[in-house]
Amino acid sequence: MKNFFFFSLKILFVFISVSFLLETIYTFLYVEKTNYSKFQFIKNQQNKKYDYIFYGSSRVVNHIDPKIIDSSLDRTSVNFGVMDAKPKDILTLLKLSKFYNIKSDSIFIQTDYYYNSTGRSNFLYLDMLPFINENNIIKSYYYDEKDYLFLAYFPFYKYSKNGSKLGLRDLLASLFRKNEFEKTNGYIPLNGSGNSWQRELPKSVFYDNKFNKETLLFLDANSLNFVFFIAPLRNDTKNISFVSKLKRQYSTFWDFSASISNPKMFKNGYHLNDVGAQQFSLQFSNKIKNN
Repeated sequence: MKNFFFFSLKILFVFISVSFLLETIYTFLYVEKTNYSKFQFIKNQQNKKYDYIFYGSSRVVNHIDPKIIDSSLDRTSVNFGVMDAKPKDILTLLKLSKFYNIKSDSIFIQTDYYYNSTGRSNFLYLDMLPFINENNIIKSYYYDEKDYLFLAYFPFYKYSKNGSKLGLRDLLASLFRKNEFEKTNGYIPLNGSGNSWQRELPKSVFYDNKFNKETLLFLDANSLNFVFFIAPLRNDTKNISFVSKLKRQYSTFWDFSASISNPKMFKNGYHLNDVGAQQFSLQFSNKIKNN
């Protein structure tokens, strides 16, 4: 029994030692040697100044082309949209922008059916996970996770849990992957049209979303010049009256929901294709110019 006890301790010691070693290697490589994600693109803008910064979900990533904005207005802009970003994600990105000393004259925040959501983007969740202990803003993003303590403190847990996205194969691929957002200032175009899938907006507004409330408090506390807006929706979108309810939640709200009527400019019911995004970026430029 005594021999078995000491043998078990040795196995445990080896397991913990290997876990710490792998944690150190993986985190060092992801943090120091890779540059591929949208979060890293945003982090790379540290200490920079733009005229305009755009925040939101894929309906910013795929809709706002900063090069169109810049050429139309002779200004500098950047697209900080993150795929599937919800209010929690946008609040976190606003806080990180301040933390990284990324400044702007105005910020534009896209809001829509995700207004009611208290969830988070799986894309941002994975992008920031290797950086979980870098600062308290990132760490607090994971507080709501049931396994937060394991993610933050148990060696190699976050990588083994998310092996399909942060495993060895992905790590090695990431070392050679270039950041696609660098050339386009954060914009990623979609091509094609004709997807028949129809978007259905919520029937009502969830008034007690703590992340929406905290976002407004953060914007006011930091004296930021901000505008909320909704990007175009295809004209077959259901429950479109939700937009008017959404508009009442903000002091400044630009409604572009019906600004593009041609269905051929949509990849699907809620995303513009590249042609539509160029048109929308011009519309947005004109709106800024006239305000």
